[in-house]
Amino acid sequence: MSRIIVDNLKVEELLTRRIGNFEGRENIWPSREEAEKRLKEERLRIYLGIDPTGPSLHLGHTIPLLFLKQLLELKLGHTPVLVIGDFTAAIGDPTGKDTTRKPLSDKEIKDNMNNYFDQVHKILPKKSFEVKHNSSWLAKMSLKDFMNIAGNLSVYQLEARSMFRDRKEKGNPLGVHEFLYPVLQGYDSVAMDIDGEVGGNDQTFNMLIGRDLEKKLLNKDKLVFATELLVEEESGRKMSKTEGGLISLSDSPKDMFGKVMKTIPDGEMISKVFKLCTEKPMQWIEDRKRADPYEFKKELAFELVKIYHGEMEAEKATDEWNRIFSRREYPNEMEEVEKRKLIELVGIVMQSSSTSAKMLINQGAVKVNGEVKKEWNFVPSEGDIIQIGPRKFVKIVR
Repeated sequence: MSRIIVDNLKVEELLTRRIGNFEGRENIWPSREEAEKRLKEERLRIYLGIDPTGPSLHLGHTIPLLFLKQLLELKLGHTPVLVIGDFTAAIGDPTGKDTTRKPLSDKEIKDNMNNYFDQVHKILPKKSFEVKHNSSWLAKMSLKDFMNIAGNLSVYQLEARSMFRDRKEKGNPLGVHEFLYPVLQGYDSVAMDIDGEVGGNDQTFNMLIGRDLEKKLLNKDKLVFATELLVEEESGRKMSKTEGGLISLSDSPKDMFGKVMKTIPDGEMISKVFKLCTEKPMQWIEDRKRADPYEFKKELAFELVKIYHGEMEAEKATDEWNRIFSRREYPNEMEEVEKRKLIELVGIVMQSSSTSAKMLINQGAVKVNGEVKKEWNFVPSEGDIIQIGPRKFVKIVR
């Protein structure tokens, strides 16, 4: 098989596997045909922007990151660029919620950035991508410069953003800083003289603003690739920091495995996460869809833990899950705590208030040696096993 045919197959998967659809069209601008042509004929710099608004990357971040990994694997000379939005994080991209996002302090932004690159390197090899911080150009921008840039866009153009319309119709506040956020993010493309951008399809509006600015200021036709989101079938909510259901890349192997099993619903969502967040072949995923959903989900949990913690940790996490939930046994390793009243013990273990501890006990979420215990002042004995919720186990000593 010739190299050009192999490249064609890889380009096809790049432009289909993780790319979303909206209102009947593929989320590629200006078109899939133009993107395919340029991917084969040019050496492109394509960027992903991440605002450090949380202490860890989550599963949703991996979708565009895996797109960039596919881009590298084309071996056609393309360069991924990772832009850390340390300036824009201080403003905050507006959410689809009815309230304004709270701006972050410089310290919060710096703390959030600390672990990002260790997590990114689990997907993109070190030195395989450029790193930029948008504070390096936005923080130096004068008010005059900003006004000149903003003058290339219309109020009507910015008002077209659906979440802005929703807030306006509901009479909910929309800060001027939020309204202008797309201008700042859009200017990132101009500052880098970039060839393309990838991001979740909730970022489509911002990415297209950048495309418009680059066209007007640089006479350059930026490619835009909007990837699918992890959207829960029934609720329509995405799995993210904002919406909940978060699976963080910094989760322990045990927690990551457990969260996959508990938060990802059965059905199409399992194969969707396999498709978007792993590199398993599509044919394998299609074949396994017909398997028992519980076993299929365990395979997904194993695969995700393997990617971010290694195969040995994935095997240990699987064995731990089987011990607790399949064979109803206790974990091999448990935290040890000194005996005390049950309400105090639950509060310490869960790092919660006495009110929250009482609630857990009253709801029957606390077991002693496998039996539900609802007496707040009960004092367990040395050697007793305390289970709090489905996955938290501790052993009483002394």
